[in-house]
Amino acid sequence: MSYFFRHWRLLARMVERDLRSKYVGSMIGLFWTVINPLLLLLVFTFIFSVIFRARFNNQPGVASSALYILCGLIPWLGFQEGIARSSSYLTENRSLVSRVKFPVHILPGVPVLSGFCGQLIGFVALLVWAGVKGKIELPAVLFLPVWMLLQIGLAMGLAYAFSAVAVWVRDLAQLVPVMLLVWMYATPIFYPAQLVPERLQIAVWINPVAHLVEGYRKIILEGTMPGKAQTLYLLGATLTSMAIGALIFARLQNKIADRI
Repeated sequence: MSYFFRHWRLLARMVERDLRSKYVGSMIGLFWTVINPLLLLLVFTFIFSVIFRARFNNQPGVASSALYILCGLIPWLGFQEGIARSSSYLTENRSLVSRVKFPVHILPGVPVLSGFCGQLIGFVALLVWAGVKGKIELPAVLFLPVWMLLQIGLAMGLAYAFSAVAVWVRDLAQLVPVMLLVWMYATPIFYPAQLVPERLQIAVWINPVAHLVEGYRKIILEGTMPGKAQTLYLLGATLTSMAIGALIFARLQNKIADRI
């Protein structure tokens, strides 16, 4: 996706505008990106750690459980926001799509990068907390940007595919949030992967976001690098997602303006 580099200034301005528009009139603005996951964290930590008494990462205590959940919740929120919004982003910006000289191919990337920027704010709080608990270790944490790039690539591919198809299948904008909700509960974010029955472990293994979340936990909570098999699988899933998304968008791009 070399066109990102050709139009990076425009893309950066649009991401900034998108971030501002989401919190226009809000008293605390971007801090909602921290407050929202914290509120969800309180609910799910109480349910899984207090009521069901699940042990996370073999560490006792509610604080360890909360840190474990937060390490999966923050990247998931950044991941799903971009994909959910991409399914209606082209129709919401039809005035830009209809302009002859506007680079339409950068539009699906805007909600993905906007959601990731919100994730970064939450990650600052997470890294500070993990650092206070003595979890941050070198050189594993230096691998964090690479893992983030894999996350962005995985989300980009899905966003490009959904944004283009949704121009023809408008119901997709309603279906994608439901799919993402199912995907969230199928990913070991609020529970340890070990709790999944053995006959269903294959569903966890083929889920690229499960590998993404577990990789974040290894880097931040365990101070170790993600395994080679885990990294290669996520890399393969990311490249496949980007290739399919780019192919679908390229096939439909010339017809999008007329359809909208």
